[in-house]
Amino acid sequence: MNPFSYGTIVRGDYFYDRKEECDRIVSTLSNGNNLVLFAPRRYGKTSLVFRAIEELEKQGVTCIYFDFMPVFSLETFVNLYISAIEKKQSNLQKLVQTITAVVKNIRPKLSFDAQGNPEFGIDLMESKISIETLSEVLDLPEKIAQDNKKIVVIFDEFQEITKLNKYGFENLLRSKIQQQQKVNYLFLGSRTHLLSDMFNNKNRAFYNSASHFQFSTLPHEDTVAFLKEKFGILGIKIDLQTALFIIEQSGDIPYYIQLLAAEIWQYMINSQTIVTEEIVMLCAKRIVDLKQDYYFELFDRQSVMQKQLLKALAQSGESVFSAGYAKRFRLSTTSTTQKAILVLMDSAIIDKTDNAYFISDPFFKRFLQNYAL
Repeated sequence: MNPFSYGTIVRGDYFYDRKEECDRIVSTLSNGNNLVLFAPRRYGKTSLVFRAIEELEKQGVTCIYFDFMPVFSLETFVNLYISAIEKKQSNLQKLVQTITAVVKNIRPKLSFDAQGNPEFGIDLMESKISIETLSEVLDLPEKIAQDNKKIVVIFDEFQEITKLNKYGFENLLRSKIQQQQKVNYLFLGSRTHLLSDMFNNKNRAFYNSASHFQFSTLPHEDTVAFLKEKFGILGIKIDLQTALFIIEQSGDIPYYIQLLAAEIWQYMINSQTIVTEEIVMLCAKRIVDLKQDYYFELFDRQSVMQKQLLKALAQSGESVFSAGYAKRFRLSTTSTTQKAILVLMDSAIIDKTDNAYFISDPFFKRFLQNYAL
């Protein structure tokens, strides 16, 4: 079995380090504070949060995890949110009673299958969810917390809440959070510029509503130790320099480190015993080749300006709005570059750390350097 994991939430032995970050999340939430977690895509935010959930639940905290990504209407939010709450309740009969008492226009139902297993569901009594019903649903964690030590609600992909802003959702949720005494909230998402604006813009509802926590790449020594340990399971050796080369070729991003390591493992498992830089390069090329059709399509969908900017960012992401950068890469005006940057960030194709922009997928970057015209 391949000892490297990517593409899903990383758990158990596949998850390494982040102890300091995990401890900070647990400490902040267990001490009654809300927290917003910032990091670029593929840095392992969700995996870290699930590790923190494990630690919080050891302390008797009920953790309700909710992903905003599939939400596209008030109806989908209400259905999915109540379902997320239900999954964490041991006494479904009591949940039915609470919903009945708190939410006027939702009828909860509890039945049992042929094996005697409980099946929970709800009937919406309105053709369209009213703001009053939405408000009552948002009260549910606080009402349920009456008999619990503590509840933490985790909102993943929280920037997607903006899809519901025509209903005043952002302001309503902020108001509810301010009123609740027994529930704390953790916010995270993959589009950091949108999330940052939500919590740093004084004109937004969530301005100054949570402690900020931004984490970055993993310490190299921990990643090197992890790579050596996992390759060593079948006696495959890797030295320090080659391990650092894997980190470099993966953009120092945890997801892509595991992706490249998994490809190297697959290549070597039956024929090689020592990882070399040549093997790393070969396997990196194999990943690009496997994803080449997708990368061509992704690149082709961009405007001319966005294509030019992507090619430039594949070479350098610093001082992108300077006259020298525009001249070097034959870009248009600064305002046009700014618009292209925003579009590419909204599409999660590029991201930003400090004052530099970078292509989120290091293998797409390699594609742009070697294939895109």
